[in-house]
Amino acid sequence: MALRRITPGLTDTTLVTKKQKFFSDLDLNFTAKVGIVYDSDGAGNLLMHGDIYKKSDVAAITQSITTILLTNTYEKPFKPNFGANLRSFLFETMESYSESIVSSMVQNAIERQEPRVEVQNVVFTDLGSNKVIPVGASSLGYWKPYESSADDRYALLITVVVKILNTQETVSIDVNMNRLR
Repeated sequence: MALRRITPGLTDTTLVTKKQKFFSDLDLNFTAKVGIVYDSDGAGNLLMHGDIYKKSDVAAITQSITTILLTNTYEKPFKPNFGANLRSFLFETMESYSESIVSSMVQNAIERQEPRVEVQNVVFTDLGSNKVIPVGASSLGYWKPYESSADDRYALLITVVVKILNTQETVSIDVNMNRLR
């Protein structure tokens, strides 16, 4: 934002300033703040006073992206397109979904619903074998480069690397998707 200041008798001066936004959001844990209340005799007692914590800057964006990835479509009232709809894959045969399809779903959901960031990379890790699923793999489920038991293949760690547009900071966000049998 540029301001043009004209002062009589002096030369024209152009001031250039940057407007920096600070992000804040409610902490979705809704834990009450603990505070000290002083009695009339000066003794302090610790108690919860009803305020809740808030998240700011990177923590607010991390919470927002985690919420987007863990929400199914049609789950949020009056916003049917909110969410990445990833939990719908948990009870499907994962062999039919390639890494590129799910990666593009994650990127599209974040780009559509979180304008404060730019997605740099999406990485999937199979937690049963603790190995990264390679880019372009034909299946996110049980794939043959390693052998794991059938019980270990239902957990997937999604790592999303984003750049915060306001600060140009790069942040890595991990979201654990697992299915319990």
